[in-house]
Parts: sequence; C-alpha cells; structure tokens
Amino acid sequence: MMHLPILSLLTVAILSGVSVSHSQAISPSELDSTLMTVQLLPASVSTTHFSERAPFASLRITAAMLEERDGSLDLPFLLRYTPSVVVTSDAGAGVGYTSMRIRGSDQTHINVTINGITLNDAESHQVYWVDLPDLSSSVDGLQVQRGVGSSANGPGAFGATVALNTLSFDHKPKGRMVLGAGSFGSARSMVKWSSGRVGDGFYIEGRASRIVSNGFVDRASSDLSSMQLGLGYLWDTGHLTYTAMLGHERTYQAWYGVPQIAIEGTESEILDWANSSGEYGYGNDLARIADLIERREQHNFYRYEDEVDDYRQDHHQLHLDQEWRGWDLGLTAHYTAGSGYYEQYKPDAELSLYGVTDLVIGDSAIATGDVIRRRWLDNAYKGVALNAHRSWDRISMKWGGGEFNYEGAHFGVPIWMQYAGSTQLGARYYSNVGSKTDRYGFAGFTQDWGGGRIRTQLELQGRQVIYSIEGTDNDLTQLAVNDRLFFLNPKAGMDWMMSPFNRFFASISQGNREPVRTDYVDRVTSEKPLPETMTDWELGWEHDRKAWSLQAVAFYMRYHNQLVLTGALNDTGSPIQQNVDRSYRAGLEWSSAWRPKEGVTWQGTATWSLNRIDSFTEILSDYDEGFPSVVEVEHGTTDIAFAPNFTASSVAAYRFWDRSKADGRTRGTVEWAARYVGKQYLDNTSRDSRSLQSYAVQDIRLQWSWERPSGTRVTFNAFLRNVLNAKYSANGWTYSYL
Repeated sequence: MMHLPILSLLTVAILSGVSVSHSQAISPSELDSTLMTVQLLPASVSTTHFSERAPFASLRITAAMLEERDGSLDLPFLLRYTPSVVVTSDAGAGVGYTSMRIRGSDQTHINVTINGITLNDAESHQVYWVDLPDLSSSVDGLQVQRGVGSSANGPGAFGATVALNTLSFDHKPKGRMVLGAGSFGSARSMVKWSSGRVGDGFYIEGRASRIVSNGFVDRASSDLSSMQLGLGYLWDTGHLTYTAMLGHERTYQAWYGVPQIAIEGTESEILDWANSSGEYGYGNDLARIADLIERREQHNFYRYEDEVDDYRQDHHQLHLDQEWRGWDLGLTAHYTAGSGYYEQYKPDAELSLYGVTDLVIGDSAIATGDVIRRRWLDNAYKGVALNAHRSWDRISMKWGGGEFNYEGAHFGVPIWMQYAGSTQLGARYYSNVGSKTDRYGFAGFTQDWGGGRIRTQLELQGRQVIYSIEGTDNDLTQLAVNDRLFFLNPKAGMDWMMSPFNRFFASISQGNREPVRTDYVDRVTSEKPLPETMTDWELGWEHDRKAWSLQAVAFYMRYHNQLVLTGALNDTGSPIQQNVDRSYRAGLEWSSAWRPKEGVTWQGTATWSLNRIDSFTEILSDYDEGFPSVVEVEHGTTDIAFAPNFTASSVAAYRFWDRSKADGRTRGTVEWAARYVGKQYLDNTSRDSRSLQSYAVQDIRLQWSWERPSGTRVTFNAFLRNVLNAKYSANGWTYSYL
C-alpha cells in the first residue's frame, strides 16, 4: 500500500506582488551605478563557489534572476526550471516543508552552503528551507554545481552543491518592499534596506519577512517569519563582515499524504479499502473516511488542531578577510542555535511508554489512553574555518581547513494525558543526545597551458567524522552509536577553450559520505550502516554566442554502498534508507538559451538518465508468527527510487511593451514556463504499482514595471501556476511486509 501526497496546485494560483526599490536621487546617466553592488567573496566562500572554467557542470543565478521568479516560494521552487531538478511540497503550495532532488539524489545528498558554511543539518544532512523563510530575498547570487563538484567542506555532495552568497552589499543606499497575496490564503510581506557605503567603509543592511499560507492540503498551514542583519567594514586590503539570519516557523503537518485510491477510486472502492486498512489509521474511523471521500486530494490525515512543527533557528557568521603578500586569507567563525518541537496527538497510546503502570480505575486496569506529546530538538552547531588562495601568472593554489561541532538533544514530553496516573506532565519520557565532530583539510592546484587555452585542476580533501548517539529513543530503545570515519576525496579535471565560443571540460571526482541519524536509528537490519562512496565522471561542451548558447554534459556516477531510499518513512516523516552494494546513475544533460531579438528569450533543459541498482535485495518483515522476522527478496537489476529517467523544462518570455518617456520607462513582459518529470518509482523494486506517474505543469507570469529617472522602480507580478489544472503527485511513500 502507498500514500501519494498531492503536491500540485490543482486550481489556478494567482499571486500578485508589488516591489518598490528606491535609491538616492541621481541623473539618468548615472542610473546604472545605483544598481552596482560590492561583491564580497571571502576565502571561505571561494571554497564552494567556482570559477567559470571549473571542469564541472554548473549554473550561476543572479539576485535579479531570483527576483523575477520570486512569487513567495521557497528556494527549491525558484530552481525548478534548472537542469535535472525535481521539487516537492508537503502542503502543495511551494511554501512550508519543501525539498528538491537533483540527478535523482535527494536533498540529504545535496551540499548546501551559505557564505561557505554548510546549511545541511549535521545529523540528518537534510536542508530545512522552512527554518529560514524567504531566504531568497537575502541571496545576492547562487551557484549550482551538479555531481561531486569542487565543494571542500560539509557532507559529501553526491547530487549537487548549491552555494548561496549573502555577503554582497549595495554601493549606495537602497530599499525594497514586497507585498503579495494569492490562492490558498497565501500572503507575503517583506522589507529590505541597505545603508550603502558610509564614511571610511562601514555598511549595514537588513531584511524582515513574513509568509503565511493555508496550503492546498487541508489544514496544511504555514506561518513563517525571518530577519536578516548584515554589518561590515571595508579597508584597502580586506574586510570584516557579520551576518545574522533568524527564522521561526509554525507549520501544520501534511507529510502523511493521501492514499492512492483517493485519487482514482470510487466511493465504494474507498470504503472497501478502508475496511482492511487498519494499519493506516482509517479502519472504522467513519469521520476520517468520510472526509477522505469528500476532500480527496486535499484530505489531510491529521485532524488535531495543534499537530504542528514549531521551530526557531538562528544563524550567526563572522567573516574576516585580509590580503597579505599576494595571498587572500580568510577566517570564518559561525554559530547556529535551533530549538523547537513537533506536537502529536496519539489516540489509544500505550501508557507504559510514558511511565504509567498499574493504573486501575474501578475494576478496570487501564493500559491505553489518549496522549498529546511534544518531541523536542534542541541543538547547537558551531565551527571555524581558515582558507587561503593565491594566483601567479599561470598557476593558482588554495588550501584550508576547519572544524565543526554539533550537539543535539532529542527528547519527548507528554503535555496532556487522558489517564496520567502519577506521571508528571512535562517530564521527559525519552531523551538522547547526538554529538558530531567534523574536521577537514583541503588543497587545490590550478595551472594554465597553451597561453591559457587549457587549464588543469587538482584537488584533495581529507575529512574526519566522529559521531555518537547516547540515550533512549522515542520507543524507549536504548541507543548507543559511536562511529569514527575518515575520507579522502580526490578531484581532477581540465578544460579547453577551443575558441572564444567553444569550451570543453572533463573531470573525475570521488566523494564519500557518512550515514545519517535515521540510518543508524531506523535501519532495516541489525547491521551497522556503511558510508557510501561515489566516483563521478563528467564530460561537457559549452557553446556561447550572442543570440544563443548551450551546454551538454554527459555523466557517469558509480556508487559503492549507496544509501538508497526504501520508500518508507519513520514516525516523524523522515525517509528510511538502506545500503546497496553497487549502483550507478548515467545520463546526458542538455540546456540552452535563445535570444533571437531584443525582448524575446527562450531557455530549455532536458535530462536523459539511467539510474540502476546492479542487484537489489529487498528487506521485508514477516509477521506470520506474531512477531517480526527478516526476509530477503532478490529482485536483480532495478531502478533507483525517486529517480526519473527523463526531466525537461522550457521558459519562453516576450517583452510586449517597452516605452521611455520623460517620467521614466515602462515595460511589460509575459512568460510561459513548463516542466516535465518522468515516471518515478517509490521504492527500489521497479513495480508499477509502487510508482508516481509522469506529469507536466504549465505556469504563466505577467510583469509590469515602471522605472523613474530618480531610481525608483515599481514592479507588478502576477503568477498563474499550474494554469492547465494538472493533477499529479511529486512525492510519496510505501512499505511492504509479509
């Protein structure tokens, strides 16, 4: 049996926004200078940002590009038209809990950094975009590098590296305000300002945002707020910057999804299914079954009004950069603190789990009862990094290292019990601590040959990971994990500028990655999970002309002990994985842009790939004897879960209005965008009954802007998403047993 969350907008969603930018009054001839920003790329950022001649498949996106698509969506949805990207949203509106997969690799295998500091959670490797709402409004530019790439810190990048930079600042004073509203009760407000450079080199900037949405799925609401503050001082040979990013989210849960039969089945078929689906929580729950029949794709399994995730996370970064005798030196210190809970209503729960034993009321022994509990995570992540870079005539080199430390307290408390007995509400019924130390060092060397037409690049990273878990899990299982791992990650590549219009590149890279918390705690066998290794071969060609450009990349990614998704989830919605001995992903990525005349553009991408496990062994639990035993089922060569063999996107824009008058310039643009995602399997058995069907989604964007000679610009955007009302599922879960 499987559940398929409906993650699309099934009716036309309209979001309108007005953004106002203002800078100090200047003459029209000086207008371009008001948009000038000072690019601050500390040495720590250069370890994840890459040059245009890096021998890897890459994409650069500017802040202006993000603003064009900024329709109150999380960052993964702003990247949905880039090569090999598939996006998902629990609530179905692109706000709240969202994620992306690149080349079939889930978000835990994508290394995301902010100013060179890893954003991935240290234990789960997951990126919780919901913890930093409206992050894209603070991003001055980002780079996506597919495959292992050249990132030197953080967990291994198996799908891609997404490097965000927020450290650039406006040269002159500037302000921006955004107001938006749309379908499903979605609304957004944002204000952003910058002092510009003041006096000898000081600057200060800030942003405050709030986004709310009811979600497409019933009760899947989000209430998100964030703030950002940047302070800096520049001198002739260096700069010092401090940045703080504060986020708070309260999100109603929707990850459980809806049964597949609710999408396609008749009322009688749903009733028949419900009669034999006790393990899914429907069974004889007539109210829940009636809601499933009535609401179908918008049904939410959860009904308790406070079934929410409430979490606050604060990021602090300090970057010091200094030029010294030809070297660019960088020192970075960072601290991230997070705290929050997931509130759950548990009907008919085993009271002994919460310390209630031998409870008798009248003549009846009470063993079960309704409970409301909160499962907490209170964590801290801190570290330092030192980096250096220097260039000579034909040679450049970089080196660096760092250490990061994480400690996360996981515990649960009941806040209400139908039968509490002598149990104290608020007392911890389970508690464990996860601790992680991550040390790394790297060195890189680049040399130009043949007058700079050929460039070779070598990199080597060494990384040590020490991870432990001690305490009790939420089912009172004793946890005792203590793992020490060491990885060597070499990379080599070259590129050849055959002509001013043609560039070829090739690389071979190896990445290693440690298992995540759920791999240890929720593993499907008694064997300890193994780290995974991937060797990535890349071959690419880029052609760039004034009117058109293209990039073609062939890749072959060979894995040993890859941790693949089984299709199942644990009791908080986190995916469960298992090691497979040998597997691979191989494919061809194509992207192009065409600019036939002023005001007309088209961009397209397509990815063809094979994602295979050489020989897959499914691990099942057999309950025939009343207690589970492990059964292994051989499936031979199968497709890797959640890895479509084909994805594509197309974005066409036409500027239908462009007029300049004494009071300013007005422009109007219409854009049509489409994306296609091929069939995906929910697990690794390649069974059609456990799959997500292919889908295509069409969006339209209308933009009208008025730019005055003074520098003030007013822009109106209207977004019509899923304009053809396609019904589709981009995510789901399944599990099997005997």
